[in-house]
This record gives sequence, C-alpha cells and structure tokens, in this order.
Amino acid sequence: MSKELKINLEHPRFNDEFFGFKKIEEYFLEILRKKRISNAYLFHGIKGIGKSTFAYRLARCILGKNDLENTKSLYIPKEDKVFKNVMNLTHPDLNIIESDIENKKINIEKLKLINKKTFSTSLESNYKIIIIDSLDDFTSKKSFSSLLKLLEDCPNNCIFFLISHSLYNVPATIKSRCQKIYFNPIPDSTLRKWFEKSQLINNKNLDVLINLSNGSLGKAIELINNEECFNVYSRAKDIITNFKKISKKEIDDFFSLFNNNFLLEDFLLIIQINIIQNIKKLISKKDISKLLINVYISIFFEINKRIKNLSSFNLDKTQTLNSIKYIFIKHSENLSKL
Repeated sequence: MSKELKINLEHPRFNDEFFGFKKIEEYFLEILRKKRISNAYLFHGIKGIGKSTFAYRLARCILGKNDLENTKSLYIPKEDKVFKNVMNLTHPDLNIIESDIENKKINIEKLKLINKKTFSTSLESNYKIIIIDSLDDFTSKKSFSSLLKLLEDCPNNCIFFLISHSLYNVPATIKSRCQKIYFNPIPDSTLRKWFEKSQLINNKNLDVLINLSNGSLGKAIELINNEECFNVYSRAKDIITNFKKISKKEIDDFFSLFNNNFLLEDFLLIIQINIIQNIKKLISKKDISKLLINVYISIFFEINKRIKNLSSFNLDKTQTLNSIKYIFIKHSENLSKL
C-alpha cells in the first residue's frame, strides 16, 4: 500500500454496507416477520467484526419500516430520512451510549441519562432502541447493576442492543436477560480473497495481515492504516526466533518501537502471535526443545496476565511494557547460561 493511501474508518452508524453474516440477518428478518422481537440482545464476538454496524443496520430497519412483518431486507438507503437521523444522532427514538473518546470508559452517569428515556413513549416509531457500545467499557459493578435494573423493568416497546467484545467479562445476570448473538471471526480464506483482489496491501505483507487481524476486518483495516505494524511484526519474529542468542540491547531496541501509534494490547498481540508460531515450528520438528517451548509458554501467559491487570486495574502502560521487557531479558539471560 502506498503511504498516501489510507482507508477512512467511519463510525458504524455511517455504514450502509454489511457483509458476512447472512444467517444473523435472516434470523432477525424472521423474528420481525413473526413479531417476536425481544427486549434485549447481546451482540458478542471479537472487536472489529461488525457487531456495531449490524446494530445500527437493524435499528434503522425497526425505526424506519412500519410494515415489519412483510419486510424482506434490513437495508435502509443513505438517502432515507431515518438513515440520516440515525447517522446524525437526531432520531428521537434512538439513544446511544458510547465510551468517551479520551478515556474509553462508560461510567454510571451515562447510564442514568437513559433511565427516563427507557420508559418514555416513542415519538416517531413503534419502538425505542438503545445501543450500548460496549459493555467492555463499563467502569464499575454499579454500572452493570444499573443496566440490569433497566433490563428487568424494560417496557415492551423498548429494545436494547448491547455490544461486547468479550462475553467472559459480561456478568451472568446481564447475560441471562439477553438473547446472545455470536458474530464469529471471518475465515482467513475470506479475508485473503478480499485483500488479494484489492490494492490496499502489498502481497509480501498479506500473510502478516491475516495473522494479526485474527478474523476481524476492522482490525485488518487498522493494520493497513498503520504500516509500522509490519515492521514490528518482522522485528518480533527475529527476537522470538533467535531468543537463545538475543542480547539485552536488542530486546531494549525492540520494545522501544512501541509508541502512540499502537494500542499496547496490539503491540503485545504481535509478540504473542510470533510466540505461537514458533511453538508450532518447534513441535513440528523431531528434535523438540522442551526447555525453549516452556519458556515461550511462560512468556505468553505472563503477557496475558499483564494485559488482564492493565485492563482491570487501569495500570500505567509504560510500567506494564517495562515489566514484560524485564521478563524477556530474564528468560533470555537464563537461556544463555545453559
């Protein structure tokens, strides 16, 4: 991809296209025809897969079509008044709860804003719709408790579309009140076919893109827009492959590649993917280095632990990164002594 070519990542509410989840679309068309729409749906799956895009697509259909039992498509064109109102956040029967741009969090005060709206009368449609994107950004147990009360007392004409990138982090009480809709990762073969036909990425980086995107089109586009990812991937591959011989300076130089163009989680994911690939290579050999495999596994789970703590306790990213770098140095030095 040329340095000038970037893909414009618009908010999901601007998107009138939706691909790859025909069965989910058909499922909702069927329940709309039979008038069996529920009060709460939990859309879950990896980030960037299309959960929010579908939530807005479904919301536009419900808010914009009076004859839902006869509808044959969820599609609403961009020229339609409902599409424009949803896009501009001016539709009176749609309420959106999203994380703050700066701190990526949803606090309980935001949930209080929709308390009255949940029980108010719809103005232009038969339903009111509330989209919460995402539950992963909730800051406290009180926020989930507040949401639970809304779900328990929700009137028949109000529908919640809840987004989560990790079902594991959603309390059982919330899950029990929702119909769970799973958005599975896009197959690698499908992603490969899409990008092979495009001119968005050089063929030499295509395998790296497929590995890092993890079945997420949104993640793939983010990677294409940040060419540094491919350099970091290459350097991580060198570090992991030559771990027995790597020096402290080389480890320091690698971790210095982290900057504000990356999420720390993405930077660490690049390391973990390379660890997994090297474990697979070692296992495929007849002469298996059990010691090195155990070191890789140890580093992998140490990274997992720190990512979880980073999210749970809002820890400092620099300290987290330095602690992982120290783990690398410690294991490398231990291996060099053998």
